[in-house]
Amino acid sequence: MRNIVVVVCLVCLLSVGIGAAGASEVVVIKNGRVLPMNGPAIEGGVVIVENGKIVRVGKDLPVPEGATVIDAAGGWVLPGLIEAHTTIGLRDDSGPYGSSNSDELSDPATAQLRVLDALNPFDKSIKHAREAGITAALVTPGRGNVIGGQAAVVRLAGKTVEEMTILSPAGIKLSLGEGPKDAYGGKGRLPSTRMGSAYVVRKALLEAGEYLKKTKDYEAAKAKAKGKAKDGKAGEEAPAPKRDLALEPLAALLDGKFPAFVECYRADDIMTALRLVDEFKFKAVLIGCAEGFRVAGEIAKRGIPVIVGPMGIGPKRIETMEVTIANAAALAKAGVKVVLEAEEGTLGIGALEELPLAAALAVKGGLDRDQALRAITLTAAEVLGVADRIGSLEAGKDADVVVFDGDPLNYRTRVKAVLLGGKVLFGTVEK
Repeated sequence: MRNIVVVVCLVCLLSVGIGAAGASEVVVIKNGRVLPMNGPAIEGGVVIVENGKIVRVGKDLPVPEGATVIDAAGGWVLPGLIEAHTTIGLRDDSGPYGSSNSDELSDPATAQLRVLDALNPFDKSIKHAREAGITAALVTPGRGNVIGGQAAVVRLAGKTVEEMTILSPAGIKLSLGEGPKDAYGGKGRLPSTRMGSAYVVRKALLEAGEYLKKTKDYEAAKAKAKGKAKDGKAGEEAPAPKRDLALEPLAALLDGKFPAFVECYRADDIMTALRLVDEFKFKAVLIGCAEGFRVAGEIAKRGIPVIVGPMGIGPKRIETMEVTIANAAALAKAGVKVVLEAEEGTLGIGALEELPLAAALAVKGGLDRDQALRAITLTAAEVLGVADRIGSLEAGKDADVVVFDGDPLNYRTRVKAVLLGGKVLFGTVEK
């Protein structure tokens, strides 16, 4: 007699939170086509999860007694999908006019801002994305400011931002092109041109470089004074430089602590981003890059990854007039590390649930199928700096897993179950 299938109560599970993964609960996913992403597919594979971590991945593994079992027969098992660029959790449409917390439009340079201070864990869009198999995301400020603030990689479950945070700051968000022009040009303020946007970045980074030098000089002098004190000599410490919250994160960028995520679509804006990288020697990831295919060689020779944006149903704005589904394939062929994003509203229904569709369109445009799947899982995790925790099904990594009832790139495929931190937050299980 078959085991009784129990529908997991999503509300009840959420009430205990994914932080409860410390309990010694064992979850086993079996009989599916397991795609670990760091190796070949395993037909009829098994994934064993305990205490919120993946402990074993393989074939013909014994099921521990008392384990919660998910039968993935006929389905595909993947690491949780990763949306590499979104403002999810920063929007507020509850008021009579709607509002957004994604842009602080009082100044075009706001590196001091952190998305975590505006992230709403109970945004309904987070639940919808999670149920579509998206378990983590890079949340960034919007595209209105040239320097928008500090981005974060978050897990799409939890009652507080502290529970959700995987990495913060993950980088600094920069925007070139129409976004800042639209936000400030109508106000008669800088930047009202692309030249103005480049100037805002250059000025801020020059000031940050000076701030970084003063900080390093102070630290060196402090260490020297400490050494003299150990030798019994009088050591005087110079006063510490005054803290500047706007320059600190930009100084950290110049010091190589994290990258800049630069949103740019047209070829001229992409080349402006590359000139800034060449001038200031910071790590960068390009976002959008609708015309990346035009300058793919320039991007590749600098080793800069690209989070490929809109490539679907028609151009939405002047920057994406030359959009093509062959963009991701052209970039990859040139040697660029490619990540894919859904970019809410680009393809059709306007939600992150479209992420597998973005991957399918990239395949239609010529991108290798396995590369497309990695572009929304392991490659995304690598580019975002969190591959030590998520992005593949490996022992020791966080148990963020999604079970599809078929090929995830098929438009008819549905999500059967979602695990976050080892907890089944959506789907059906057997006891």
